[in-house]
Amino acid sequence: MRRGVHRRSLAWGLGLLVLSPLLAHAHARLVRSSPASRAQVAEPPERVELWFSELLENGFNSVEIVRTTELATQHRTNLAQGAPMVDRDDRTHLLVPVPRLAPGSYAVEWRVLSRDGHSATGRFTFQIGTPE
Repeated sequence: MRRGVHRRSLAWGLGLLVLSPLLAHAHARLVRSSPASRAQVAEPPERVELWFSELLENGFNSVEIVRTTELATQHRTNLAQGAPMVDRDDRTHLLVPVPRLAPGSYAVEWRVLSRDGHSATGRFTFQIGTPE
């Protein structure tokens, strides 16, 4: 009886060991962005770009760009111009155009669907000009 318990425990442990890399990377993680998270840039960007650790599906992603002063309000103005598009040459790269942004602090909130069917969300901020 004890031998069967030990075998099942060993099999369970080996199974977790084999699957752990798959489980750890099941969701797309933001690898980098432009502007970078917490960056202070002198000139406003023409677009916001995000790179992820997984391939993305087109048409199922959203990006909102708002002034950080609006984060706690019910009515926020999304400054992104149109839907974000996955780069055809790099399916981990998401682009969204923006109008000429005024100096200030902005938050980028994203939700993406990776090709493995998992969705992921996140937020980062950046600053244009001197701190508010």
